[in-house]
Amino acid sequence: MSRKRVAAFVAVALAAAIAGTAGASLLHRVAAPPTGSKVTVHGEWTIVVRNKHHKVVARRHFENALTTNGASVLQQLLSGQAAVGPWGVNVGFGAIVSSLDDDVNAPPFYKTLVVTAPTSGPDVNKVILSGTATPSSDTTITNVDTWLGLCTAPPTGGCTGPSSQQFTHKALDGLNGDPAAVPVAAGQQVAVTVKLSFS
Repeated sequence: MSRKRVAAFVAVALAAAIAGTAGASLLHRVAAPPTGSKVTVHGEWTIVVRNKHHKVVARRHFENALTTNGASVLQQLLSGQAAVGPWGVNVGFGAIVSSLDDDVNAPPFYKTLVVTAPTSGPDVNKVILSGTATPSSDTTITNVDTWLGLCTAPPTGGCTGPSSQQFTHKALDGLNGDPAAVPVAAGQQVAVTVKLSFS
């Protein structure tokens, strides 16, 4: 199998699977890509901070890196050892999570996360995480992460008690080519979009 075909395989399988539990059964019908094939996971982030008058006061655009733990997550998903639970996006002062995540209810958890997997257009075969958070006090975003809850078996009536695993990470410290930290004042809205893609 060519590298391009392997990448396409992974993109379709992961987009179907990690966009939500409806795609989990797909992972039990497909084989993992052959050993030795290299697939790169890209995490394209956009952070936009707006003040109370909706004016943009800060913007960051960067790519983050798949963690070692994230590689293990992919292995478990593609082999059928685990199924997908809820996503989370950590922005330092809190986590942006799905409104369907019953395990969290209040800040530092913000239940605004939307997960999509476009089937056409410029973002086809990407998994897109987007949501907002508004801190109640002044803060600075110095690290960001994506997290994914793993279920030990394909959920039939929902995923209860998932194991939350770090997937990607980026330091925002302005060092070694990293983006600068993001200052956020109390009451300002932080809008985050993460586009996960595979090549």
